[in-house]
Amino acid sequence: MLEFIIGRAGTGKTEECLRAMQQEMRREAVGPALILLLPEHMTYKVERQLAAAMEAEGSGFLRAQVFGFRRFAQQVLLDVGGAARPRITEIGRRLLLKRVLQAQEDKLRFFQRAARQRGFSASLAEAVDEFKSYGIVPERLTAAAEKVSDTRLQDKLQDLALLYDGFAASMAGRYNDAGDLLDKLAARLPEASLIAGAEIWVDGFIFFNPQEKQILRALLQQAKHVHITLPLDAGDCPEENRRETGIFHRAYRTFQELQLLAGELGQECRVRSLPAAHRFQAGGLENIEQQLFRFPQQPAAEATGIQLVEAATRRLEAEAAAADMLRLCREKGWHWRDIGVLLRDGDAYEKMLELVLQDYKIPFFSDSKRPGVHHPLAELVRSALEVLHGWRYDAVFRCLKTDFFPVTRGQADLLENYVLEFGIRGFRWTMAEDWHYRRGMQAEASEEELLALERINLVRRAVATPLAALEAAVGQAKNVRELTRAIYEFLQELAVPETLAKWAQEAEQAGRLVEAREHRQVWDDVMELLDQLVETSGEELPDRKEYEAVLGEGLDALEISLIPPGLDYVTIASFDQNSLDNVRAVYILGANEGIMPRRSQEKGLLSDAERLYLADAGVELSSGSVEGSFGEKYLLYRGFTEAREYLWVSYALADAAGNGLEPSPLVRRLRRIFPQRPVLSIPLESMERRDSLQAAEGRQAVSGLASALRGCREKHQLASLWREVYNWSLEQPALQPALQMVIRGLFAQADTDRLPASLARQLYTKNRRLQGSVTRFERFRGCPFSHFAQYGLRLKERKVYQFQAPDRGNLLHDVLRAFGEELKAQGRRWQEVSSAEAAALSDRLVAELAPQQQNEILLSSAQYKNLLQRLQGAAESSIQRMIALDAVSQFHPAAFERSFGHGPGAMPPLTYALPEDCELEIMGTIDRIDIAEDGRYFVILDYKTGNAWINLLDVYYGLRLQLLTYLLAARNLLARSQQEPALPAGMLYCFLKRPMLSVNHRPSAKEAEALLMKELSMPGWVLADPEIIRAIDSTLTFLPIRFKSNGELDSRSQARVKTEEEFAVLLDYVSYVLKDTGADILSGEISASPYMQEKGNACTYCQYHAVCGFDLQLPGFAYRKLPEAEDADIMEKMKEAGEEEGR
Repeated sequence: MLEFIIGRAGTGKTEECLRAMQQEMRREAVGPALILLLPEHMTYKVERQLAAAMEAEGSGFLRAQVFGFRRFAQQVLLDVGGAARPRITEIGRRLLLKRVLQAQEDKLRFFQRAARQRGFSASLAEAVDEFKSYGIVPERLTAAAEKVSDTRLQDKLQDLALLYDGFAASMAGRYNDAGDLLDKLAARLPEASLIAGAEIWVDGFIFFNPQEKQILRALLQQAKHVHITLPLDAGDCPEENRRETGIFHRAYRTFQELQLLAGELGQECRVRSLPAAHRFQAGGLENIEQQLFRFPQQPAAEATGIQLVEAATRRLEAEAAAADMLRLCREKGWHWRDIGVLLRDGDAYEKMLELVLQDYKIPFFSDSKRPGVHHPLAELVRSALEVLHGWRYDAVFRCLKTDFFPVTRGQADLLENYVLEFGIRGFRWTMAEDWHYRRGMQAEASEEELLALERINLVRRAVATPLAALEAAVGQAKNVRELTRAIYEFLQELAVPETLAKWAQEAEQAGRLVEAREHRQVWDDVMELLDQLVETSGEELPDRKEYEAVLGEGLDALEISLIPPGLDYVTIASFDQNSLDNVRAVYILGANEGIMPRRSQEKGLLSDAERLYLADAGVELSSGSVEGSFGEKYLLYRGFTEAREYLWVSYALADAAGNGLEPSPLVRRLRRIFPQRPVLSIPLESMERRDSLQAAEGRQAVSGLASALRGCREKHQLASLWREVYNWSLEQPALQPALQMVIRGLFAQADTDRLPASLARQLYTKNRRLQGSVTRFERFRGCPFSHFAQYGLRLKERKVYQFQAPDRGNLLHDVLRAFGEELKAQGRRWQEVSSAEAAALSDRLVAELAPQQQNEILLSSAQYKNLLQRLQGAAESSIQRMIALDAVSQFHPAAFERSFGHGPGAMPPLTYALPEDCELEIMGTIDRIDIAEDGRYFVILDYKTGNAWINLLDVYYGLRLQLLTYLLAARNLLARSQQEPALPAGMLYCFLKRPMLSVNHRPSAKEAEALLMKELSMPGWVLADPEIIRAIDSTLTFLPIRFKSNGELDSRSQARVKTEEEFAVLLDYVSYVLKDTGADILSGEISASPYMQEKGNACTYCQYHAVCGFDLQLPGFAYRKLPEAEDADIMEKMKEAGEEEGR
């Protein structure tokens, strides 16, 4: 006998099944089986519900069994036989399909490119599942391909038939999958003693595929009674059943199909209606069930049990829901298990909601399979195999950061910094010798450097040894079994099971029970994956690339299925896998347009149109997205009618990127049904909120208090709620750190404190000497905090194995220095060198010096070798330019890379007395000093590979002191080495580059040369003496200075020359600024007060901007604006300052 139990949502169909089973067990404790068949995701909860009910009566339930179809098949086949053949897991199926794809790739017509894409085997597995469930064999696909006229569909069907047949051949006689088990179940049910005289209930389905219908056919023939529940309107053929777009139409079609089946079998067919909805204990919820999917909606008289919420963001939406859950449990005494959450957009909400519930200390269970591909163990396996392809940086450190290696995170960071700095990869990881790479290889390593290298080598070997052993074992593997054993032994060598057990224990102690279960399960899942690899391909010859592709597919397919970690928890479920049943409260989050209902999308390998073609060709499959859109309505109906007492429906107004979102049409319908029900609004700012939910949890309440207090400061009023929150939080010891942070933030302002002078001296001086290059003091003048971060805190950016702009400059500096010194040793002038000789010598010097740059970086790759060629060109053109300058100048190079204050053979530093018996020592390196042929004047040149300029304003504010400081140091040097002191004739920047020219026409060679000379003209200051200027550059092609026809300087050139008196003023002023800056540094000044000019500010390229706390929104923070001034006024102020210093 077949009985239908029908009714709308809330009429108690599941309760009726359980009640009938309980009644039978009370009547007869031992007897024929009472079997309840459910969708797989519902079995755990319903079985617990049945057990609890029988326990309450003091009875067991030996007769009752709760199954999903797959577990039912396993149980029956264990009874009648047929379960002995190995059952291939879902992972095993993916692995087998991947192998089939690799074997058949060359024969594919339509899917040849798609077959190589990651994840295609998952789509193929879904297609094979559908074919099996609808009884489609490969031959039918081939036959259908011959009947359709669309060549594209023909190729697709031929490919699918080929792959399906290959999969079936691989499975034949060896394995069963879920589809095979269901086929066997239908065939062997008549033999099952379990079914003889049994009573069967089937609940939770709205349709059955052909495979399941065959099972029902067998059950109807063998069981005593079969009861099937269906969601239908129990009235006389209402529209919701008959109309194609009706909520219950799919279930109604199933009802008709099963009636026909019962008639074929000569079975009596009964219908029992459950018309009364006894689930809903709030009038508003019953109105939702009756009206939400009917048209038109009518305003309801009762709106109890419903809460509509709009929130500015998804995060605020989730926090409001969590706070409301706390309210229900505190005020109404509910249990967490009385509450469920339904999500339609799990990608946007699930992880975020879990974090929010953790923050609110709400226990929860997410009733969905978790992807295992991102677990550290899966990443370890994947990245370890990637390491074997060249030991690339990213693969090694992805592997290392899984935390399975016997090194700490600090040691891993130390190793990573070293590897990045020196570009280590490949064989260097496994070399027997210690790593000894360091900057400044020509100098002897200090004891500190040697200790650091020893630590790095110890960490390196701890990482490389197990990976090298894996590499050796993989290299010797003769088949897939040995390859897989190599991976297993690698995991055992790293003690992965012990580490996972430790992580699980730590997670349990911290109350993270779901995470603990993940750690305990993932090892078994990975072992099952490795077993399936051996099972499906064990003795085959290994192809490393194919093996890793198949293993990668298996790791992608890892899914961690968890059971709830306790008895009292909030359940989070999706509408698709809705395991909630009769809970008191349901929270529906993300009720936005395009999500509820979800926009219909074609999925799978066959489009909706192609499915129609197949139906015409005699191959019946599901109708795809069309059927999905009708099913969507029922999913939403079921979710919105799940709650007994309370329903929360919320939506966000913006996504994570700030894009606007619209509420779902269902929300608009709810507003029409309940026009008198206000919508709770959760704005972005706490001070604009009027609800009390934000005070539900302590830390969140303090966070909201911060916003409210900011509003109070601006509007001078504070809501009574926040007064209570403040007074209450004062009495909570655990909240004191957060509360104090709020108060500090409320009154945050720029820190004007200085370091104590004694501390500044300890920090910056050694033997009471403050030492540094002029760049250091320019940085202080730009922003004191930036100086403090670099020279006090000694913060450094991570060094990376890259050839950057400073490295380019260093190489070209070295080439010009070596070129000049070689000529000087030969007693030759630059102008005496021919172009050919210069080119040859330049190439030789670059070839000698390039290997010394960063562990031979310029020889490490084709890209860098190409850069080296460009650098050779830049070096040659720069040398040719210097030769040309020497030919037209009466000033000739006398010193190269001359150091003062540091290095062997250096001249003394510039020294100045500072307060508290301290001394300032300025050091640096002058790129080049040129002396006039008569020895009376000198010029300094500073090489630059980028842009450079100088003006009086920057000198006055201490932002550009380098050239003048070098001029001062050179004057001191020459005063010691010459009988007559030489006078400064100029200081110039000399560009070492080949600039790109931007023109709007094709220039002639002469025009191009003129443009190039203009781009490379040397900025700086020279003595305002026409004879000296022409002595420096007789052609005026190198200096950006022009004379009028009457011999006077062009007006635009006035700013580029200085008189002897002005040079004297500038040099005195530089001494004053350096000394004054040194005194300010030792006074403890560390404020974040960056300068600002019209052309920019100190923050633009500052690497410490993220840590200084500079915020213009906070009191006390402001740019130090440097006012503009005329050159004459600046010179006068410099003169006064210099004279004051002289006194």
